Amino acid sequence: MLRLICLIALVFATAISVVGQSKPIKRKYRGVYEGQIPAYEVRMGQEVYTVKASTLRILLDRDSIFFEIGTYRYASGYSIENNEKQFSLSATRDQSGISEQLILDPKTRTMIRKGLYPQPDATLTRFGKLPRR
Repeated sequence: MLRLICLIALVFATAISVVGQSKPIKRKYRGVYEGQIPAYEVRMGQEVYTVKASTLRILLDRDSIFFEIGTYRYASGYSIENNEKQFSLSATRDQSGISEQLILDPKTRTMIRKGLYPQPDATLTRFGKLPRR
């Protein structure tokens, strides 16, 4: 009886993990996307600071995404939501819990990174395939 319960629990746990995974993005949309975050101003109290423009590079792989913003680099998993004409990707940063929102247009193969206020949105274009490891 105990073996039967363990077997049922194992099958149930395996089924949940398979259903919980999102479908990977198609190979033709994976690759290196590059763009630039435009300069913007930040108000802190009475002071206004100007933040310079910085380069943004995103490497989109089967099950992970890599961000390179200036000298800052991090990796994350992502989830996909397929809308009518575009894909919405959501990736969370491990330490902060802040979600990165990306919109991929499959027709033009461009990506828009939604900036966190006051940071403006950045448009990225597909630069090429992923470098092989």
